[in-house]
Amino acid sequence: MKTLHKLNAPLKNYAWGSAEFIPKVLGKALQAGVPVAEMWLGAHPSDSSILAESGLSLRELIASDPKASLGRGALLAEGELPFLLKVLAAAEPLSLQAHPSAAQAKLGFERENSLGLSLDSPLRNYRDPLPKPELLCALTPFKAMCGFRPAGQIAKNLKDAGIDGFLRKYGVFERHPSPRSFADLGMELLNLGKQQLELALENLDVALQEEALDPAIRDCIAELRSRHPGDRGLLAPLYLNVFLLEPGEALFLEAGVLHAYLEGAGIEIMGNSDNVLRGGLTPKHIDSLELTRILDFRPYPGGILRPQKIGPGLEAYHTAAQEFELRRIDLDGCGLALKMNDAPMILLCEEGSATLSTEAESLELGKGESAFVAASLERLELEGRGKLWLASLPLGEVLK
Repeated sequence: MKTLHKLNAPLKNYAWGSAEFIPKVLGKALQAGVPVAEMWLGAHPSDSSILAESGLSLRELIASDPKASLGRGALLAEGELPFLLKVLAAAEPLSLQAHPSAAQAKLGFERENSLGLSLDSPLRNYRDPLPKPELLCALTPFKAMCGFRPAGQIAKNLKDAGIDGFLRKYGVFERHPSPRSFADLGMELLNLGKQQLELALENLDVALQEEALDPAIRDCIAELRSRHPGDRGLLAPLYLNVFLLEPGEALFLEAGVLHAYLEGAGIEIMGNSDNVLRGGLTPKHIDSLELTRILDFRPYPGGILRPQKIGPGLEAYHTAAQEFELRRIDLDGCGLALKMNDAPMILLCEEGSATLSTEAESLELGKGESAFVAASLERLELEGRGKLWLASLPLGEVLK
């Protein structure tokens, strides 16, 4: 059975995308005014990568022999590839959103099925019964809001913004800060009525003019307001952490972590799910009540994640996700041999070139090219000079 497959990746021309970054990664000519927001590498049900040699989808290849293609990954996502790898290039902010846990996804999916909602209904929150943990690793300076701030910072920011006085749950939260009291306040913030929201934004405008808020918060709100005037998401920088990642730095998002990517390009790896609950900064379906049901209202336990060196030219971003692990490979002319550990792999060559070899096959990857490696392979050898990204399951020991 063939184990190395070069991929053709679908591109997504969402309006928030950059017209330049992904075409440059692929070495393609720019199309003036055409945004390219994402490149998908995987076997997602809505849009799978295509095998360059045959024209079949990667999803069809996996379905023909899930055990050989996925190995131990076949049990993680009901016979689907457990992860999806993306290149993301954001010129404008993405929606304020969070993803459910495995239990929340299963219950939500079953509930919406029982209501008779079609899988492509714009009113759906749960399009499958799977969780969607995700990791975003910056390729350029990358700005994001991610996870709730510490309670003291939130209380101060709301007061400095002049909106504490008409939030019914603010007083209890200020006196007795805890995840429970903030859950009540957070639900209020994310579900403000039209009149309350207008008052909050008016007071926020005054605070911005008087420079009563931290400069980083002011800048973030100003950027959001220019694109989403009147949106409840304009309040998010008051209670969410604002991160500026340098290339190579990452954020890990577990279930229930509220976030919004604001600007920049990165490698994104996630569980192979479509479950997104949105709370603002988007024209798409917003269900803020359901969103607040799945949120984790504790202060964000994570921070900026940096890779750990696990061998010559090989680094890994370790997370709690069982669906994926992201690795970075720097080839400098010396060969590298990897154990497959009964797991599938997707490799993307960001710079330079690489040769993938087995005892029976070889495959050349140039800049912007990618490949799927079946789990039935025991050993993969890499040679060349270049920078590659490797997506797989948590692999343990990988150097041969």
